Amino acid sequence: MTSFQQLYSVLQAEHRTAQQLLEILSSEREALVHSDPEMMVKMTASKQPLIVQLEQLSRQRAALLQAEGFSSGKDGIAAFIANQSEDEAAKLNTLMAELKSLAAACQDHNQINGGIVNVNRQYLHRAMSILRGRDMEVASYGPGGEYTNQIVRQPLIGRV
Repeated sequence: MTSFQQLYSVLQAEHRTAQQLLEILSSEREALVHSDPEMMVKMTASKQPLIVQLEQLSRQRAALLQAEGFSSGKDGIAAFIANQSEDEAAKLNTLMAELKSLAAACQDHNQINGGIVNVNRQYLHRAMSILRGRDMEVASYGPGGEYTNQIVRQPLIGRV
């Protein structure tokens, strides 16, 4: 197997894995939006092996490039592609562009999902504060005359 074939194979595997990860991130978003904890647990468990696989493939790609005398980063892959035939270079460039696009989409989806988790956490924190009698949004003066935003009230949990 030539170095081109080896690298192309690794990049195809990265592409397939990234596509699977993107699908899971999309499903995860649906689970977050619909507050489906069972689905969230399933999606989280499904993501981890794909992330590990992507890391392994990245190391394989780096090792292939280094074995051919190129650096393992962006510059190395660009130099490797520049040393290929026009047809092989076109195939690698197309696959790399698709892989970059998938990586960006995965990153976007992951950031959005993280934002949803953060908003839900803030809502939960606020609800727990209210139940405990600590309304964090209301500002007033404390018993010593100091300005505070933590007014202690009788907890709702204690009244039930």
